Amino acid sequence: MSILKDLKDQENTAKLLADKFEGSIKIGSDADGDFKSRNTSRIDIAQLKAEEYLESKKIIYKNIGFDSKDDRIPSQVWFKVPQFIRCLPDMFILSKDKFNFLEIKGCRDSVKFKIDDLHQYNLWNGIAPVYMFIYSASLDKKYVMSLNLIWDSLALGEWGRYKDNNKLYISIKCEYLEDYSRK
Repeated sequence: MSILKDLKDQENTAKLLADKFEGSIKIGSDADGDFKSRNTSRIDIAQLKAEEYLESKKIIYKNIGFDSKDDRIPSQVWFKVPQFIRCLPDMFILSKDKFNFLEIKGCRDSVKFKIDDLHQYNLWNGIAPVYMFIYSASLDKKYVMSLNLIWDSLALGEWGRYKDNNKLYISIKCEYLEDYSRK
C-alpha cells in the first residue's frame, strides 16, 4: 500500500500548495462546480446536519461511506474501484431496531441525483432499505425520503448533465419535498 500512500501524500502536498497560494476555504457546496471545487477545503454542512438530526432522534448511526473531503483516494485509484463500492451509502442507521442505509445530500434550492448513482443505490436497497437525508442550506431545511420515493419523484425534476463528467442527473426543487421535511 506504499504506492497508494505515496499518491495520497503527493496529492495532499499539491493541495496544500494550491490552498496556500491560490485557494481559500469554502463553506457549503457548489453543485455547478467540478468535483475538486465541491470537495476541497470545505465543511460538509449536510453531514453535520444529518448527524445532529440522528442524535436528536436518538438514532444509532455509523459512517461507512467514502469521505471525499477528509480521506480522498487519488483519482487514478478511485476509478478502478467498482462503481457499486464507490456508491456505498454514507452511513448505516439503526432506527426502531431496523438496519437501513443513509445517503446524505446537500443542496441549496434543488437537490441533484446522478442517475448512475441511483441505479447503484438500487443494488444497496436490495441489501437493506436506502434512505436519503437531504439538507437545503439556503432554506435551512432537512428532508428524509426513501430511495423508492426519489424514483417516484423523478417526474417533478429537471434533467441535466454535469459539465466536468457529462453524467446525467435529475434536479428536484426542495419545494416538492415538503411532505418529507423533518424538524
